[in-house]
Amino acid sequence: MHIAVLDENIADRKQLERLLDRESDRRISTSGNLFVDSFGAAESLFVTPKLYDFFMIDIEGPGSACVELTKRIRADGIPVPVCILRNESEFEGIEDIPENVLFLEKPVKVADLTATIDKCLQIWEEKRDEFVTPKDEELPVKKNIFRRIFEYFY
Repeated sequence: MHIAVLDENIADRKQLERLLDRESDRRISTSGNLFVDSFGAAESLFVTPKLYDFFMIDIEGPGSACVELTKRIRADGIPVPVCILRNESEFEGIEDIPENVLFLEKPVKVADLTATIDKCLQIWEEKRDEFVTPKDEELPVKKNIFRRIFEYFY
């Protein structure tokens, strides 16, 4: 599973990376590795959002900002689960929260992270056909661009 972590706070982002790395080690024999890419800004996440099977988002500001990012992910045609690292009570007044959104309170506890990953895997199993994206079509283009840049400098 490929996970994108978006957190503007570098300390929180690195802590979540460490927790996900340990979670990956525990799951290697059952559900396989968890591959994690982390981002400090939303614009860098949206360069290649279709590569990810699961998003974990925490940005500063009101909870509605996280919901807007989730809507942007959905607008790009990506229906996969999104976890917002906030208390669910912050979102009580917001009515148009997209489908497949999970919540995880900070500071992140190992047991809660494990439960969230389990829930994500359960959603994936239930809706696998909806989540399949044309990732393979994009990769050869990116490899060719890299190869051309590499050949130019060497």
